[in-house]
Amino acid sequence: MADRNVEVALDRFTWRMLSQYVSPWEFEALKKKIQTWDQWCEEWSKAARRHAEIADTAAGEGNRHTAGTAYVRAALYYHWASFLFVHDQKQWRAAMEAMGECWKKAAPLVDPPMELFEIPFGGVPLPGYLRQPAGVGNPPLAILVPGGDSTKEELYDFGEHMLKRGIAVFAFDGPGQGLVSARLKLRPDFEVPIRAVTDFILQRVDLDSRRVAIGGISYGGLFACRAAAFDDRFKAVFSISSWYTPAGRFPGMDPLSQTGLKQYMGENAQQVQDSITMKGAAGRIEVPLLQVYGGLDKASPPEHAYRVEKEVKGPATTIVFEDGVHVCNNLHHIVRPLIADWVAEQLR
Repeated sequence: MADRNVEVALDRFTWRMLSQYVSPWEFEALKKKIQTWDQWCEEWSKAARRHAEIADTAAGEGNRHTAGTAYVRAALYYHWASFLFVHDQKQWRAAMEAMGECWKKAAPLVDPPMELFEIPFGGVPLPGYLRQPAGVGNPPLAILVPGGDSTKEELYDFGEHMLKRGIAVFAFDGPGQGLVSARLKLRPDFEVPIRAVTDFILQRVDLDSRRVAIGGISYGGLFACRAAAFDDRFKAVFSISSWYTPAGRFPGMDPLSQTGLKQYMGENAQQVQDSITMKGAAGRIEVPLLQVYGGLDKASPPEHAYRVEKEVKGPATTIVFEDGVHVCNNLHHIVRPLIADWVAEQLR
């Protein structure tokens, strides 16, 4: 019988992992191997190394597409290795750094390739990647914002759907996300780093700065909405499984998530979480808003979407998938194309 932390991680995040390049067979094998939380990072890292070796071999043989995909998969396995494993900072950092190395190797090999950037913010570089659809001149842009315990790598598949519809994609790690969390913690006014990132990427002359959308998952959805409220460069915004405010959640969270939240938000995590809100921001949103929620999601139930919808000034669409979990990861094959279609329509 696995210990409680392992059970929590595997049960709560099964669909999230399976929707992010983790094979069901390997997931089941890892469930059998990992019996204690101290095994978590190393077992996921071993699996990641196997995929990195597959990628190295494919790259050496000139099989670029195979190598690129395998590096992306390896990076995401390293992401899961580090996921909430913050009590051992040495292992956590090693997995994060290995994820970054795999991402760098994947960047020129995936199709379309990734351009990697580091955007200065408060003395700390915010890492991000830009992908542009092949054969589309001056494409519109979607900026993607990760959640509180996720990273830019988790938005890769979301980006694939956007690219197929002629939309360029930029995803980044902000304060409190990925390795950045070791130096900067997540902040309630996340629209501030988003503005810095937007200023940076819209210096590009090969993107259509008049057609820009923003969206995010979980906390990233709330932050995307706040960004759209205070920055008129965004022509549309989408939010998946977020909150009007997550205030009051901390005491009821499992200990593993509480510990993780302190990595991302700081030792005063409960105070930070309680101060994150759409109050004073929702009423400033005048552009089209799409909210997608899961009916089975106890973490961010759909009533938060309806509360936001009541206050916004622009057109709002709220879609609830009654059998959807958090971020509708169990329905990713339906939800991600739906969102990409909606963004394409808004930016057409």
